[in-house]
Amino acid sequence: MTPVLRRWLLAATVGLTVAAGCGRPAPPPVVAPGSERFPDYPKPLVPTDLARLAPPAQAHERAWAQLQSGDPKGAERTLRESLKKAPRFYPSQAALGYARLAQAAHADALQWFDRALTANGDYVPALVGRGEALVELGREGEAFDAYQSALAEAPGQPVALRRVEVLRFRAVQSDVASAQAALAGNRLDEARDHYDRALRASPDSGFLHRDLADVELKLGHLDRARTLVDRALALDASDARAYAIRGEVNAAAAEPVAALADFRKALELDPGLTDLTARITEIETGLKEASLPTEFKAIGGSPRVTRGEVAALLAYKVPEILQAAARGTVLITDSRKHWAQSSILLAARAGAMEVYPNHTFQPNAGMTRGEFAAAVARVLNLVDARAPQLAKGWREARLAFADVRPAHTLYVPISRAVASGVMTPLEGQTFGISRPMTGADAVAAVDRLARIVEGLGPLAGAVPRGAQRP
Repeated sequence: MTPVLRRWLLAATVGLTVAAGCGRPAPPPVVAPGSERFPDYPKPLVPTDLARLAPPAQAHERAWAQLQSGDPKGAERTLRESLKKAPRFYPSQAALGYARLAQAAHADALQWFDRALTANGDYVPALVGRGEALVELGREGEAFDAYQSALAEAPGQPVALRRVEVLRFRAVQSDVASAQAALAGNRLDEARDHYDRALRASPDSGFLHRDLADVELKLGHLDRARTLVDRALALDASDARAYAIRGEVNAAAAEPVAALADFRKALELDPGLTDLTARITEIETGLKEASLPTEFKAIGGSPRVTRGEVAALLAYKVPEILQAAARGTVLITDSRKHWAQSSILLAARAGAMEVYPNHTFQPNAGMTRGEFAAAVARVLNLVDARAPQLAKGWREARLAFADVRPAHTLYVPISRAVASGVMTPLEGQTFGISRPMTGADAVAAVDRLARIVEGLGPLAGAVPRGAQRP
């Protein structure tokens, strides 16, 4: 080929190329796969019914390629020009939202996403974009709702899935911290609201059900507290604190047997919950007392306590020392059918109460304060015999009473009963030796006596307190 021919062919080729270029739109920027600058931006796809609008659809594709190639300003220019001609082309409104989002114009981006959603409220790219803009604007609660709406339309949408999880975690953290602060300030309603919100965000969290149940319990809402704590245990059957809270719910609902079972289970799961030991003892004592004979429960209301009732009180409240001191057998002829027969026998065998020379106990005879003091002093003597150090305060006591002379046969027992703190003198430093001993005073005095006996500690072979049936 001659040089002239080569120059002609080259000129012809250039001319044809230029001519051809003048007749076609500029091709979109080439974006290599996997190199998108904004991979989290879901592409606003053009629905079939809008794809027939070729010019805006082509501009839309070109602008998205510009955006993903790292040219958001160029994409914005392309989209704005296209929207002037096709202002209702909502995929491009969403794309323009992303172009503005890429330039950190978050509020403006939000407006474009909202415009797209006005045209199509279920348009997933716009819902995701709205969520992205709201996150940047610090409106995470609204963003969470936007992502949730996107997931309702497209359950597998990856960006919405990730963002929802992150926002849910943040929301739960924030609400739990706020709830705990409110709880510390005894603002129970506020704490409940925060826990409620956290639970809506994380409905399968056992600890949230448990902690909200605790708040509802404190508010006195037993039914809801029970529902919540039951759900907590269904989610985590090894939650010791949940068992403890359900125990309190049952206790508040007057279901002591169920409460006792829950407290024991909680302590079994977590021996560190030592405060439950006292609750268990309290409920066990309550259950035992509830099963006591009607006559025993009525002692506190008696205007004059009887000898049989005092024997029952001693046998129930201080059984250990009576059991340890009991010797041989006694013959009592008038107590066989008395409701407190076993207590009478125990008190007599221990020497805490006397049997009359005619082998009667006279269980229905009312007691005076002097006679009651004698019985108290007998038990104090049993304590003195086992732990003399406990008796220093009353063993040699010789108190002055306006109505009891030192020569009286009951003077020493009365002095010891008062000096030990089990009984108290009356007005004017009198004792009222012949006054009836009321049931209420007898119950209170035996309770004080029991506290002294507790100082002895466990006694070998003795029956624990409360185990002796009157």
